[in-house]
Amino acid sequence: MKSISALLVFLVVTSCSTYDYVVESDYSYDGDFSRYRSFDFIANESFSGTDEEKEIIEKYLKNTLGAWGYDYSPKRPGLIVLYTVFYDDFHFKGYDQPNFQGWLKTNYSDKEVVFKKDTLPDGRIEEVYDSELGRKTEAYQEVRYALREGTVLVSFFDRRKRKTVWQGYASGVFGEDKTKNERILRSAVIRVMDEYKLLAFGSS
Repeated sequence: MKSISALLVFLVVTSCSTYDYVVESDYSYDGDFSRYRSFDFIANESFSGTDEEKEIIEKYLKNTLGAWGYDYSPKRPGLIVLYTVFYDDFHFKGYDQPNFQGWLKTNYSDKEVVFKKDTLPDGRIEEVYDSELGRKTEAYQEVRYALREGTVLVSFFDRRKRKTVWQGYASGVFGEDKTKNERILRSAVIRVMDEYKLLAFGSS
């Protein structure tokens, strides 16, 4: 979280699946959430999981984003995805603010949209949401969470703005009676991504 500026967080304790996780997500008011359409992964040298866990997490992140219309593109992606796992307990700084989906609905509704012209790399002109206009911001209230029994963490980094704009995580992933296997990690990644659940720009 230290690398994230202006993040919001909401806490949801879920019990509708086989595994009960604490699922949280943070986001930046400065994110251009109406224009992201491609992504790539960045190597995390501090990744503490195994190669198998890395492959599983990346597989389901790619599948989920692909289903939402995002193109996997190593060349100039809009979002750079970073992920990791933590096996030990640790404290995490977040912000007690409106949830992401509610904020999107308020700030990206038809009444709030403000467009500007944008020139694409290939020379084409398109109209995109101007993230500097028509958007409401609120005060941030810092909260510290104690994350227990293992955490899967996913972050979205805006390549153009050079800042993290969204981050989600599931805590309690490797608790008692939970072995480290594909089913556990798949469930955790899907639950984390459900907090984002935003179609790519141009998708319907």
